[in-house]
Amino acid sequence: MKNKAYYKDAPEYGHYFFDLIETDDLLAEFEKSKELTLSVFNSISPELENYTYQPNKWTIKEVLRHIIDMERIFAYRAFRFSRFDDTALSGVEENAYNENVSQTNIKLADLQEEYLAVRKATMLIYRNCQPEMLDFKGTANKQTYTARTPWFWYYWT
Repeated sequence: MKNKAYYKDAPEYGHYFFDLIETDDLLAEFEKSKELTLSVFNSISPELENYTYQPNKWTIKEVLRHIIDMERIFAYRAFRFSRFDDTALSGVEENAYNENVSQTNIKLADLQEEYLAVRKATMLIYRNCQPEMLDFKGTANKQTYTARTPWFWYYWT
């Protein structure tokens, strides 16, 4: 990211991820990462959809499900923070989320469609946010964030 002031609004271990972002334009970066993620979806052969590199590790579809789930959660957090809601939000146990849904029968095309719907919804949240909405500090998982920061420190997929 160009604006290093955003770094102060996220844990230090997230700064590495900030450095991977080329601009401060959230919508442009969302679009860019969407295209990268679609290229990942399109590169997965049917034979590899349920592949795992060893027992008790996530399959490729479970990793994709995780990305979708976490985007939903971070979008919800960003929505709350952008509305100046200072109610503390809980953390998430991502392993439990994946254990509670079977991915083997879900078609990869359905996961891709869901990803696109979630990404579109996320972008619509951000489209009309003013800077003060993005910079409001809220609490999630006992840490302070803004509507802007969770996306940069967690992942850009």
